[in-house]
Amino acid sequence: MRQVLTRRFLLAIGLPLLAALCWWFLAVRSHDDSGGRSRPHFVSYTASVVTVQADPNWAVKDGLTTGTARLAMDDGRTLYIAEATLGEVSCTDYVTPNACILLAEMLGDAPVWFALTPATGDEPLSRLALPPVVDMLNDGDDAVLSNGWVVPLATPTKRVCDSATTSLREFIERFGVDMEVSLNLATDEIDTVTCTAD
Repeated sequence: MRQVLTRRFLLAIGLPLLAALCWWFLAVRSHDDSGGRSRPHFVSYTASVVTVQADPNWAVKDGLTTGTARLAMDDGRTLYIAEATLGEVSCTDYVTPNACILLAEMLGDAPVWFALTPATGDEPLSRLALPPVVDMLNDGDDAVLSNGWVVPLATPTKRVCDSATTSLREFIERFGVDMEVSLNLATDEIDTVTCTAD
């Protein structure tokens, strides 16, 4: 009778398992070494939130939602946020219509990451102030914000400053965090950056 557990058989099974274990160890270690930094979030949808219907325990803990929520948006869409969705919440006024703005990274009709932020400025239904732009991606189509969000840029993006700059790249390098950034909620794009220091 042939021996079933030959050396070749054990290697064929053991090597893939060892490789998978090494990959898992490196992935966990690199996540721990990141110091809490998460991957960038590509914002593909923004809108004002009209109503929030949420479970009593709905919240974001350790970057993930507990419970579920249904958001009615000012553009007529209804978004369902499932439990354990990645998210950030800095706006908690779920009673006042249009008090919060949703920014989301979408996969089809479902958000895979979202941020609820307070509506700001003189035009809360049409514009939103965002953190400064620190870099650009995809040949200047997307802005990387100081908080790690990646948001589409309008072409062209209006630069408002007494000091002239030849490009948005020069504007970013010259002014750094000394800028105000305005997101157009109708187009889901950053269309204006304003320097706050010369």
